[in-house]
Amino acid sequence: MVSPVLEVPAHEVPWSWRTLALLALLFLLGALLEEAAVLHQAATQEAAVGRVDINFGTEAEITALPEIGPALARAILADRPYSRVEDLERVKGISARMVEMLRPHISAAAGRRKVDQWHASRGQLTGP
Repeated sequence: MVSPVLEVPAHEVPWSWRTLALLALLFLLGALLEEAAVLHQAATQEAAVGRVDINFGTEAEITALPEIGPALARAILADRPYSRVEDLERVKGISARMVEMLRPHISAAAGRRKVDQWHASRGQLTGP
């Protein structure tokens, strides 16, 4: 009696092995993506502890800063982008003393500058 074993050519990998390899890769990819999400969330939470980015903050967030009212918040938004926190001094109504008082509460990320420059070159008003 002949055994019902299928003969697989030497150059071909059985479909079951391919399926297992694909499942293993998908599992590893899922684990890596989950780890990346956890690390990103931790970095985001760490950066967001009590600081408002003056390049990305909304009018409400900037208004919530000490000694910043709605008019001054709108002036800050209109004068974006900022390369550093000290650039706030160019806004009418903000002194060097006020910048030093705000320093623990604010940051100036670089990511917004290109977008704001693009909008400014076209005369478009930018929002948060």
